[in-house]
Amino acid sequence: MSAAADPIFTTIESVDRRILGAFICVDAITGLAVTAPIQVSAPGWKIKPNRSGIYVIFDGPGLTALTTQFIPGSTWPASPIPLEVRLQDSGRHFLPRRANVQAAVLDLQRVTLYPLPSASVGPNWCTIHASVMKQGSTPPMGLPWAVLQVTRQSDGRVLATGQTNANGEALLAVVGLTSQPSTSTSGPVTVSTVVANLKAYFDPSVLSQPPGWVANPDDILSNLTNAKLQSASQIVQLSPGLELSRGLTLTG
Repeated sequence: MSAAADPIFTTIESVDRRILGAFICVDAITGLAVTAPIQVSAPGWKIKPNRSGIYVIFDGPGLTALTTQFIPGSTWPASPIPLEVRLQDSGRHFLPRRANVQAAVLDLQRVTLYPLPSASVGPNWCTIHASVMKQGSTPPMGLPWAVLQVTRQSDGRVLATGQTNANGEALLAVVGLTSQPSTSTSGPVTVSTVVANLKAYFDPSVLSQPPGWVANPDDILSNLTNAKLQSASQIVQLSPGLELSRGLTLTG
């Protein structure tokens, strides 16, 4: 005895959806994309990561109608729409931060993440464990969310950028320094050294922010000449594999 089975029909529906923008997180030390999950929040916005580690802006306040337009119409914004996101690394390798990104743009945007002071480092990296402290504070008080840069003294090129955590501690690393062979054919291999300037920038208004507030380091990096910023610097000698500890003091 046989029975005829009812045919099963499958309908494939094509759904066109337009995204509003996208950004990717990059490691401040290596410049490589961060593929580990990062928690991203922006009240009122719908942002989700894809499998490539790109954070896609799917929707936002008053923009839902635009997401159904595969080809932008006359209602598409004439200029990018700014939004602020907060990023938190659950893997505890990067500092939390705020960042400004844009919606209604086609280009992939980059958001730099800065390492925690305890983050792992690579072989032959020249690392600097820096402390930024308030002058005359007892007990010593670390200054949170200060931005630090290492610049080569010979030409001012930025070799590394970092940020302090809530306790005023930061990790910076210079990648790519190499050992140079001795000019003597029988001599040992010598290590090249680079003379650099380690400089910290601090915005005193940070101290009046509420608990749990995190900074956007770009606010400082985009305006290093701001007269409101406090700064301090010192000369450092860099070489591959070297680990340095340095302290900088500001009035706070």
